[in-house]
Amino acid sequence: MKYLIRKSFKRKQLVCFLAVALLPLLATSIFLTAIVKSKVESDYEKEVERQAEKADAALMQVFDSLRQTAELICENKKITALIDETDSWERGRAYTEFYDETMEMRQYAQFDIYNRAGECVYSTGSRTGKRTLPTYWGILRAAQQTPQKLIFLREGETDEDGTLLHGAKYIADEDGAGLGYVVVSMRSEHFAEILRGVLSSQEGIAILDAHWQTVCSIGTAEKEKIGTVFRQCLLRGEKLPAAYDGNGVYVSPIGETGMYKILLRPEVFSTDVVKTMYTVILLMAGVCFVLCILMAERLSSSLTFPIRRMNDAMHRVQEGHLDTRIPVDRKDEFGQMSENFNIMANKLEDYMERQVKAQQELNASHIAMMQAQMNPHFLYNTLDTMKWLAKANHIPEIATMSAGLARILRTSISAEQFIRLKEELDFVKSYVEIQKIRYSDRFRYEISVPQSLEACIVPKLVVQPIVENAIIHGLEECEDGLIQVTVCEKEETLYIEVKDNGCGIPEDVMECLNSKDREALAGHIGFYNVDTIIRLHYGEQYGLHVSRPKEGGTRVQIALPVRY
Repeated sequence: MKYLIRKSFKRKQLVCFLAVALLPLLATSIFLTAIVKSKVESDYEKEVERQAEKADAALMQVFDSLRQTAELICENKKITALIDETDSWERGRAYTEFYDETMEMRQYAQFDIYNRAGECVYSTGSRTGKRTLPTYWGILRAAQQTPQKLIFLREGETDEDGTLLHGAKYIADEDGAGLGYVVVSMRSEHFAEILRGVLSSQEGIAILDAHWQTVCSIGTAEKEKIGTVFRQCLLRGEKLPAAYDGNGVYVSPIGETGMYKILLRPEVFSTDVVKTMYTVILLMAGVCFVLCILMAERLSSSLTFPIRRMNDAMHRVQEGHLDTRIPVDRKDEFGQMSENFNIMANKLEDYMERQVKAQQELNASHIAMMQAQMNPHFLYNTLDTMKWLAKANHIPEIATMSAGLARILRTSISAEQFIRLKEELDFVKSYVEIQKIRYSDRFRYEISVPQSLEACIVPKLVVQPIVENAIIHGLEECEDGLIQVTVCEKEETLYIEVKDNGCGIPEDVMECLNSKDREALAGHIGFYNVDTIIRLHYGEQYGLHVSRPKEGGTRVQIALPVRY
């Protein structure tokens, strides 16, 4: 396949067009479809949640009102005292009171009062004839066992007046003796009244009891018989479906009643809708494919290949690939352009190599020059001191100074730019021994370095100039001076601290040193050279920093990377 594509420029161009036009179209279409689908479904879920909460609120409000009404009836002595009354006048008074208590809730349920024997004595319904309910089982038995609550039970077989749900509360006197029962009967029209305004014509709600048996079904839930379907799933131990017959299914409990509701809503993206969306995407991809073939056929005769090859080569040069060259396989203007591009790339590559080499040589010369400038007056002062000591006295200090000077000179003229930290500190020690003789032991020198850090590699002559500044400037008028060199490691950084107890550095000088300004540091060449050497080798995050301790004196901190 790859060979066939390479063999034909038309096929190459076609593949390019397909990669540039068709693939982004497919990816974008699928991605946007997924985003839109996810967004719409998310908004739909929120709307369903709001609708479910609205249905819950409507049902719970009615159930709470029914419970309150039943309690008011049980507490109304004018009613409960006349449950077994046979006088028609007294019964009329009791019925009037009963009718008034249930006035606001009669549109949502029928209220009946049964005596101890389970005979209906008062009713807000229109049904005539004697009605009885058993007291040894069913809703009246449940009310006896839980006298403090209004108990709801599903009607096992819908009776002739269409009752779907019974609620009952036990009526007892002050001594706890049973007087009768308040029975609430709810039919399908009552549930429809409660949920009026909550459901649309395409939605439905099924209300189930604690055993997942259907109490009532409203709207599309009645046709789907969703309560029976879900109860069979539970009996088989299966997971409840999230969708059924093109409808989204949302199950939730109804407060603390022990019942459940199942809300059915048409799915916002049915399988057919999704298939239609992807069919449109495939049709668009097919049209795009045909257009790509036509464009490839039309442009194949043009001279886009050398231009594209030239453009690709330019991009590679911009990215830093200076060895990029264009094969010169044509004799026309495009061949001349390719040849000129190659000449330009050759010159640019040569120029960059010369620049890099010149910069490396400049850095090396700069570093060597700064190291060569390390305190030339020190050698002069040392020799001058040795001369006067030799003239004045024949003393052993001259041998010490000569040996120390030899070590210093040997280290200074070494071609190595990097030495171990121990060698650098030995170099400083030799220098300090000479200066102690020169200054008649007017200062002490202390050093603290962990043995594990002695093998660290550091640039040569980075500690001695700082110690020299401490002796010459810090301890100039001090009779009991102290110079401390402390080495430590923190977060892969080597810190060498040179501290003296002298007169302290002036504020303006400290700001000048920390500024790293070349012109301002004209009189502090040793400090500047050491800082510049470190930064050239390791980067701008390393170097020297000057501070003034609270107890007096001057502190110079040298920061280097830890390298072995």
